[in-house]
Amino acid sequence: MKRGLVYLLLTVVAIFCMGMGGLGGPPEGTVPETEVRIQADIKDRDGVTTSLNQFSMDGKTYLDARRGQGKLTIPFQHIDIITFGETKGDEVKVDAKLKSGAVMELTIHARAQFYGSTGFGAFQIKSRHVDSIDFP
Repeated sequence: MKRGLVYLLLTVVAIFCMGMGGLGGPPEGTVPETEVRIQADIKDRDGVTTSLNQFSMDGKTYLDARRGQGKLTIPFQHIDIITFGETKGDEVKVDAKLKSGAVMELTIHARAQFYGSTGFGAFQIKSRHVDSIDFP
């Protein structure tokens, strides 16, 4: 009786553990599909620049940021360059220079992910590791 109960308990625990495999986000090696194709050159804090197409922020084709106490979304097509400043806790200060010439001081989430395709593989990086993003 005890032996049967132990096997049943182990089986239930194993099923729950196997089900947790999908909790880590999108599969490795994939780039989120977007309706608009955005090209970007992203430079990390080590100074390495990577050219990307199919660029997105958390699968979206706009910058999702805060301006003061408000929330602001700017399509990447309207941005010339984003320069990343210091990371404080869960936030990263950024300056977004728009194609019109205006500069916006914004804050984005430090764990936000940027995605893109290099042509030879998928690329992703957290915002806290980015130095700048240029939209040619």
